[in-house]
Amino acid sequence: MNKTCLAPYFHPTQIVLVDDDIDFLGNLSLQLEADLPYLLFDSTQKALGYINDREDEAPSRQRFFKLQEEADGRRRVTLDTEALAREMHFTNRFSRISIAMIDYAMPRMNGLEFCRRIGDPNIKKILFTGVATEAEAVEGFNAGVIDSYIRKSEHNVYEHLNRTIRELQHDHILDTFTTAIDMFDVEVPALLADEAIAQLLATLRSRYEFVEYYMVLNPTGFVLIDGDGELYRLVIVDEVEQKALVEQAVALGAPTECVRLLQAGENLLDPAFPGRANNAAGESYRHWKSHMRVAERVEGARTYRWAVFESDPEEHGMSRPKATFNRYLEWLDTVGYSLM
Repeated sequence: MNKTCLAPYFHPTQIVLVDDDIDFLGNLSLQLEADLPYLLFDSTQKALGYINDREDEAPSRQRFFKLQEEADGRRRVTLDTEALAREMHFTNRFSRISIAMIDYAMPRMNGLEFCRRIGDPNIKKILFTGVATEAEAVEGFNAGVIDSYIRKSEHNVYEHLNRTIRELQHDHILDTFTTAIDMFDVEVPALLADEAIAQLLATLRSRYEFVEYYMVLNPTGFVLIDGDGELYRLVIVDEVEQKALVEQAVALGAPTECVRLLQAGENLLDPAFPGRANNAAGESYRHWKSHMRVAERVEGARTYRWAVFESDPEEHGMSRPKATFNRYLEWLDTVGYSLM
């Protein structure tokens, strides 16, 4: 079984909130963090219909992988990073449902029955419960019907809720990915199994305010995308890949001091620079250095160097997504109550 703690991509996904108390839903919407995308329903029938009618919009697991022929005739399944890059251009990616949250005490069907009737097994379920129904919530959690339950009366309930939603949004994509890699016996890049890299991305999220990421190769790293669709290129290389990048710079005629900085791991080079330099060997030190960034070190299962580049995405062979998360949030604000 493959072990991974980090999915190769992430983008925000939709949350469905269900409660027959409209006043409670209104208050809940004010307590959720501003960048969480949600829709409100006061009817279990409407909410269930909305969720189950959208099952066919779930992404195909197979599309993120490719079959490669080895020189010895063997075949292996690998991650298709080109397919991951295309994911950022799907206009409906934010509207995929990852979480359903419902109050236990609902008319016609209770919250547990509602969760049992959700067709997509990958959707995470949160049950809001009171003191009188906590035993049923525990039973539902142990049986795998729900993924979490939260007491409405508990201290800091909304802080707990916001934290749980964010964790389950990531778990939703990670679980879908890990199920697929076990099914197809996929070879997973080592850094996806490294907790230190997962922590690095969590740290950079607050620094760069990105809401999406997609893994890329040559060199290894991620494309980071903020709410307005601006792209950053995060490069993360281990010692082997760092050595290859130094050799590439030497072959392109990099100035001696630049080669020294790269060899020492003090700097990393913008991966787009070698591809766009028509005559890199003739470029000055100052020109090369303007395309280098100070490298920071992270210790995990391996020693990595990383840096973030903010150059034009087209120079990396990419284009900004037309559908941005902030525009999606604006759209949700216009329809948030219309489905109730």
